Amino acid sequence: MNKVFVLGVGPGSPEYIVPVIHRKVQECNVLFGAKRHLEIFACWNKQQFSLGFDLRETIRLIGEMRAEKQIGILVSGDPGLYSFLTTLLNHFDRNDLEVYPGISSLQYLFARGVLPWQDARIVSLHGRRIEDLAELVRKESKLAFLVDNKFPVGEIVRFLVDSGITGKRVLVGENLSYRKEKIQDLSLEEWAGAKTADLSVMVIYDDKE
Repeated sequence: MNKVFVLGVGPGSPEYIVPVIHRKVQECNVLFGAKRHLEIFACWNKQQFSLGFDLRETIRLIGEMRAEKQIGILVSGDPGLYSFLTTLLNHFDRNDLEVYPGISSLQYLFARGVLPWQDARIVSLHGRRIEDLAELVRKESKLAFLVDNKFPVGEIVRFLVDSGITGKRVLVGENLSYRKEKIQDLSLEEWAGAKTADLSVMVIYDDKE
């Protein structure tokens, strides 16, 4: 039985895909992934399946096909950081999977913002209330997370300001590694009223100046 390759394809641009990922994709007969990731390898003559909303059917297909074909699953950033790997481990044994890391969007943003991140607390907002975030921001000197349309940057900033939080800077990256990339590093107060892309990456950290 073939192992399933879980392949981190970085923040988005093909320039940030590490060489081993290209080598493992070459070994695959079948690729699963988001449309934008599959397009990178569209000319490689691999059977492709888009990761849609029916995850049960996706898991079933992977389980059936791996007996005869080498399957690669393309995931954003690094597979070990809030990715499809968590879902796969609910259905497959760890010995069934072979994971190859990529560059995470958080790692990329810290680098572009010239910020060390060994002291950062990385969290997911999934399942959290926005009220929980204020407590985390007060407690942590450096907090990093992915932003979605449920908690847009502007709404988060307004809530934190209204909660009386001060002395923080906010680093936000949009469309990371793409041509329309936009990175801004402003004080919490300067962010008030700002609009950003739905899918952004955000770091809130102590303003030491």
